[in-house]
Amino acid sequence: MQQLHTLNILTHIALGTLGLFLGMLALWFQNKARQHRRFGRYFLYALTVVVATAFIGILFFRSNPFLLLLTLLGGYVGYSGYRAVRLREQKSSLWDVSISVLVVMAGGQYLRLIQEGESTWSPAVVYPTLSALVLVAGYDLIKHFWLYKRLRMWWLYEHIYKMLSAYSAILSAFSGTAFPQFKPYSQILPSALCMSAIVYFIRARIRSRRLVEAQKADG
Repeated sequence: MQQLHTLNILTHIALGTLGLFLGMLALWFQNKARQHRRFGRYFLYALTVVVATAFIGILFFRSNPFLLLLTLLGGYVGYSGYRAVRLREQKSSLWDVSISVLVVMAGGQYLRLIQEGESTWSPAVVYPTLSALVLVAGYDLIKHFWLYKRLRMWWLYEHIYKMLSAYSAILSAFSGTAFPQFKPYSQILPSALCMSAIVYFIRARIRSRRLVEAQKADG
């Protein structure tokens, strides 16, 4: 059993580190569609393995509610970011809705654990992570049931936000594990950097879109 645990940890670390590298490559090639899709797909493969090994570790080798929450966040935003670019302006499926509902329920369960005092992690890390998880899943549900026509044009911005959030989850987990003596700052700083990147890239896309529309209007 110990050998399986060690193998699971090594796989988790190796694919997590690879995922950080692949995510940076996907960002680097953001304006080259073919390379961006390729490295983005590889990043999702790595993320899938990271999430799977994290669940295996939590279920069979250790019990840590916060690690489960971080795993849910990374896995869900990665999945939802992939679906955003696949669906584009199409409406999400019932399968997508089911996953969003399960994620919101998991967030509510974790909040109950916090209130019962079963989580020992810093509130400065826990509450933003929980809020991000519920925010994304809640947005997806609102978009599906009420505001689909109004929000369907936002798919590219959703993709940027969600994929960078998935990258942020991996980076925060890596930083928090590698530099435990600096918690919670070793987890807060990566999240702040990735949030700044989200704002930057979304604003860049908005400016680019407006420039294209202005050029079309000028004929």
